[in-house]
Amino acid sequence: MLNINIVEKEMCPIGLAGYLLVDKWVPVIIRDIALFDRRGFNEILKNNREGISSASLSSRLQYMVQLDLLNVQKSDDHAQKKLYFLSEAGIAFVPILFHLASWTAKFRNPAPDIVELTSPFHSAQGDLQEKLIDRLRQIHVTKTMEPTPLWWLADKL
Repeated sequence: MLNINIVEKEMCPIGLAGYLLVDKWVPVIIRDIALFDRRGFNEILKNNREGISSASLSSRLQYMVQLDLLNVQKSDDHAQKKLYFLSEAGIAFVPILFHLASWTAKFRNPAPDIVELTSPFHSAQGDLQEKLIDRLRQIHVTKTMEPTPLWWLADKL
């Protein structure tokens, strides 16, 4: 991989975003960690719909830590298990994922069950988006909240 600092200084913001983030696995991994609370390698590997391979997952997790989208922490339950948490940069990417979901729901034919789950957030503005970001910070940054399954759907946060 090229030296990211050199590349950043030579590219426009849109080109740099494409260079750094346009990879089919980055959004999937952020989705799984943010919305489905899959923080361990095996949880992500075994539970995503898209069928990521272990080699792809391993390399993308390392890359996402390098980009400061994720932070890694050892598990209290198992000495060799790593847990992945969103950083501030990763949290800031979640609303972008919902905008991408909105676009595909409008112009393509993604899985209807997931479209139904995510549709309240596709064009979320103001309070709903702020509440989502705040909860993600509580879960991933301050670690003051332990999420329940599909926590982001409960009473619109």
